[in-house]
Amino acid sequence: MKIFDIQNNVLNVVEIITVQLQNNEAITVSLLSSNPTREITSLDLRAKGVRSPNQSIARIKQKGAIIESTRRTITDKFGKVRKGIACYTLQGWK
Repeated sequence: MKIFDIQNNVLNVVEIITVQLQNNEAITVSLLSSNPTREITSLDLRAKGVRSPNQSIARIKQKGAIIESTRRTITDKFGKVRKGIACYTLQGWK
């Protein structure tokens, strides 16, 4: 659906998309969109109850999300250094 608004000779067009999400996907999107400048790690997603973060991200990408993924060395909340932890940033939607 598209919404059109014109004011002072400026046309604004807003496109609304609706995507049906499973529970894990909804949690993932909620975390990613709550702070768009912060990376969310797979450890963050697991702490919020997402059982398989990489599968959740893959399904969200299939539904149109543009997500940047990188791998980093992260120190977890117990002080243990973990290598190759996936970090995600939501860039937008197709």
